[in-house]
Amino acid sequence: MKNVFLAAAMAATTTAFAAADLTNGDFSNGTEGWNQFGGAEGPYGVDFFGGSSAVVAYGDFSGTPNYSGFAQDLGFFGDYSAGDTINFGGQMYIESGKELYGDNNCNIQLNFWYGDGTAYGFTIFAGTVNANSATDVVQSFDFSFTLDQGAADATRISFDFSYVQASIPPTGVESGAAWGTNFYANIVPAPGAMALLGMAGLAGRRRRD
Repeated sequence: MKNVFLAAAMAATTTAFAAADLTNGDFSNGTEGWNQFGGAEGPYGVDFFGGSSAVVAYGDFSGTPNYSGFAQDLGFFGDYSAGDTINFGGQMYIESGKELYGDNNCNIQLNFWYGDGTAYGFTIFAGTVNANSATDVVQSFDFSFTLDQGAADATRISFDFSYVQASIPPTGVESGAAWGTNFYANIVPAPGAMALLGMAGLAGRRRRD
């Protein structure tokens, strides 16, 4: 009976520990791990972030809403469970003269996808910059989100650095741009899963002793 229980315990925790952290969040290996979309560029070496390379996303004039930035898959169904927590964040910077126009904004976010992995569900934000944000200063964002069953049922979870063009400026006016780097995200198993794994390991040591 003990062996049956331990096997079940290990099976229950395998899923919770399968997911990896975000890859190449400081762009030290170029764009490895990232998918670029829309009007975004980089990475470039800049002085804003203490030596880290960074990417930049900006608006254009091709309609609203329009999106640009960099994205990376954080996990797929089976990599996470209800009760797990995702810690994520990063840094953004707006140069003076490149302020975001109108309702344009740029975000560090998680997107939850369903169905075949392309049906958008919902977004959780770690941080946002917009037309009211300070310029020429590094803004750091950190957030923790605990998955409920609906979030855990997502087919795919992506991490996105995403510029949203919601307003098209008049001719000669900047749409705005935002730099980003030092992104991170990791899936932390629910405390119950951690405890279960600990029990299984303890029981295994006792058997060997």
